[in-house]
Amino acid sequence: AVTVGNGLARSRDGMVTVTVPLPAAGTSWLTVTDPETGDPVPALAEGVQRHPDGSLASVTLTFRARSVPALGSVRYPLVPGLTVPADGWADVDGLSISNDAFAVSGTARHGALASVFDKAAGREVLAQPGNDLILQEEYEQHPRWQEGPWHLSPKGPGLASSGVDASVRAQRSPVGSRLVATYTLGDLSVTAETLLWDGASRVEFRTHLSGSIGKDHLLRVRFPAHQPGGLPVYQTATAVIGRPFGAPEADVAEHWWTLDNPAHQWFGVGSVARAALEGDQSVALGVAEVVTPDITPDSLRPLVRDLVVQLGRAGVTATTSRSSGTRYGWLDLDSNLPDVRIALGGPDSNAFTAEVLAACDPTVAKRLAQLIADGGAARLWVPAAKSRTVAFAPGADLRGPRDLPVLIVATACASELPAAVDELARDLTFQVIPADVADTGVLAPGDVPLADGAVALFNLGTPGGAVTPDGALWMSLMRACSGWPSGVWIDGDRRTAPDGSSFAWQHWSHTFRYALASTGAARDWRAAGFSAAAEDYNHELIASVSSGSGSGGELAVEGAPNVTLSTVKPLGNPLAAARPGTPARSPREVTVRLRETDGLAALARVRLAAGIAAAWRGDLLEESASGDALEVSDGAALVPLQPFETVTLRVRLAGAPAGSASDSASEASPELPEPVQPVHTRYWLHGKGPAPAGNVPVAVHFTPTRVTLGGADPDGPALSLTVACGPAAAAGRVELIVPGELIATIAGGTLDYDLPPNGFAAWEVTVTARPGTAAGRYFVTARITDAFGQRLEDTALVSVGEPGPANPDLEPEELFDRLQSDAVAQTEEVELSVPGGAVRLAPGATGSLEVRVSSRLSSELRGEAQLISPIGTWEAAGPWTQPVLADAGGAATARFTVTAPATAEPGWQSWLLVKLMYFGRVRYSEAVPLTVIEPEDR
Repeated sequence: AVTVGNGLARSRDGMVTVTVPLPAAGTSWLTVTDPETGDPVPALAEGVQRHPDGSLASVTLTFRARSVPALGSVRYPLVPGLTVPADGWADVDGLSISNDAFAVSGTARHGALASVFDKAAGREVLAQPGNDLILQEEYEQHPRWQEGPWHLSPKGPGLASSGVDASVRAQRSPVGSRLVATYTLGDLSVTAETLLWDGASRVEFRTHLSGSIGKDHLLRVRFPAHQPGGLPVYQTATAVIGRPFGAPEADVAEHWWTLDNPAHQWFGVGSVARAALEGDQSVALGVAEVVTPDITPDSLRPLVRDLVVQLGRAGVTATTSRSSGTRYGWLDLDSNLPDVRIALGGPDSNAFTAEVLAACDPTVAKRLAQLIADGGAARLWVPAAKSRTVAFAPGADLRGPRDLPVLIVATACASELPAAVDELARDLTFQVIPADVADTGVLAPGDVPLADGAVALFNLGTPGGAVTPDGALWMSLMRACSGWPSGVWIDGDRRTAPDGSSFAWQHWSHTFRYALASTGAARDWRAAGFSAAAEDYNHELIASVSSGSGSGGELAVEGAPNVTLSTVKPLGNPLAAARPGTPARSPREVTVRLRETDGLAALARVRLAAGIAAAWRGDLLEESASGDALEVSDGAALVPLQPFETVTLRVRLAGAPAGSASDSASEASPELPEPVQPVHTRYWLHGKGPAPAGNVPVAVHFTPTRVTLGGADPDGPALSLTVACGPAAAAGRVELIVPGELIATIAGGTLDYDLPPNGFAAWEVTVTARPGTAAGRYFVTARITDAFGQRLEDTALVSVGEPGPANPDLEPEELFDRLQSDAVAQTEEVELSVPGGAVRLAPGATGSLEVRVSSRLSSELRGEAQLISPIGTWEAAGPWTQPVLADAGGAATARFTVTAPATAEPGWQSWLLVKLMYFGRVRYSEAVPLTVIEPEDR
């Protein structure tokens, strides 16, 4: 059976893909069946492999799972079949595909999409060809800043897939339809899939690339969206906010900034808030500058703060400035550009208001005066003098009084302004600012009012994006950047991709996934649930072949689709205070963290399968002893959330004791935090280690880490051995591991330690070489055991018969010789080789990568070998790390299992290399190619 798991705290449907192996021959076919009715479930079959007798050996199935419970699973039985149906992709006539939500059309002229039609909205989503790949040449270093990877550095417009010939076909499967376009873009071979799964509410894309994008090139994808009046909208880690327009086709030698911005799971074009003006016309608001009077009375200051807070809660990125000060919006200086200004105060109290009115037709000032006379207060919308397309050109400077629209908030007297500002902040609760307009109109020439709807791109690991003033969504896919430090290699012999190119140039096969969403009949992205839908896309249902049964939901967040669960775990956070141990399990209390994602106040119901007896608000680090108690009704905790608020809860399960949970260290976990033992305490030298994975509550160190013995005096300088701990006390004994050729003498007797919190102990260790000891490199080890049961060790190199380490007091020539000889000696300690060379596998086939570690050390080598490979290979190779042990002058072999992706096309290429870490040193094997071949070519 296929068990489908749901990692989110809400029940949902979704597509799942699973590879089913059948080691024993005899099964002709497999049918996925409904867990309740037993009826066949439509499924796409790919990557089919067969035994010599023709029976099924392996198949990759894709089907739609339904109503998978929150943090639970559903079991779909697999039933053997006698006949083999046509369950793959089959060509169909035409170049159009459709499902309930969208109709998508390609074109025979090129590989980009001609049309994406939103059926519920009854409108075209694209203004020009979409899923259009753009290959741009970049400068090696930014022409002004002389930096490489930190800035996108395009030289201007690039080569577009909408301008090259392509072969395009439409196909149908039991679970959906797709368009497949194949073409060449520069030196890239591209296969672009556009997928419409049955029952899905988004258009998905899988773009497969082989070959090279070239040195110092940038590959982007472009979707020119048809969303009149929209502004850039980006999801960040904790909110959805307005951003400025970008200039992805700028030449950065002329205009320094492209204004790409990161997006968490989605970005798009629409609005986070809007100004509601006359005639039901609206203008989108995204980034605001609030301009206050130079002399701001004390009664106004807190209300200005509240206004900025409310703008933020509505998703409007906001800043403040003084009326006679410098305006915000000069791209040479500011990292953000506003699209609206809010001027607080009339021309008598706010110099900027006076400047705006002076730049307008006199009727605008008269209109403001009339509104104040009629109602005592006014909100007047003054449109910009130029369109957004003109204003937000590359290198924009928007500091002029009429460069942006201005909302003037003015009152008859200064004492009434605080009340007007307070009312404005209250209106923002609904993301709408009503305002009056002058006779000069609502919009700048060439602009259009905001239309209902929004268009967005959901991303998977490609967070850089830009939105241009014409509404085009640009997403960066990959770069080949040669600027420092991209092409630098610092650990031993330089390593490259198998063809000799820098890894930064990415010469291997890639698949990029992303999705296009439209709001359908909903008014905006909030009503359409973009944040929840993007979370679904980024957290796919998980499918595995198992004999177990499904399970009901363990934890659910109900009644608020805009509230997501980000954490559920045992109560306590000892690592936040650098304490050892794991959170206490008894009494049964857990930490639950929720986040509001749409900028809307919400009331979420948190329900646990075991029931909830009580719940309290806590703090982020779980350090508060108590918090406000929450109402618990019908076994669920009721949690109110403010817009974009993150709430941490302490929840007591039903049946748990009434006492509060202890935050002290509990018994050690049976699973060690680090899979390879012992752990080198100078983990940072390995570029990997326990600091992020489980902390090191107590550590042992040698100082210095190298001594030299030789000549007539075999005694070297003494080593200082220390053990230190964090906030938790530690006790134990240091074990010294000394090669037989050496003698270690300890000053002060035993190496027992009993440390108070934040304490340390120190000993002096003298190392002596026995008579007749051969020249070579020996390692002395000091080892302890921590509260997790981990073995922690540090080592000191004892070199015999070698020159001493480089000393800055030496003469320059001798210092250089010492440095060079020491570097050579360290390089020659170990040889790392891959005897089998290239790995060539048919789709779904399994092979191995073998690496041989040859030690030239005069003592034992202990370390770990970690497999390094690009994304797309991680699930099919393992173990990801394993121990390596070699005797003095001996050798060891590490083997890794590698399985080619079952659905990969022959010609798919990647690479594998092995990273060896030992005693604070790092070595890398050469990279070997991993290639998918035709089965008969093995």
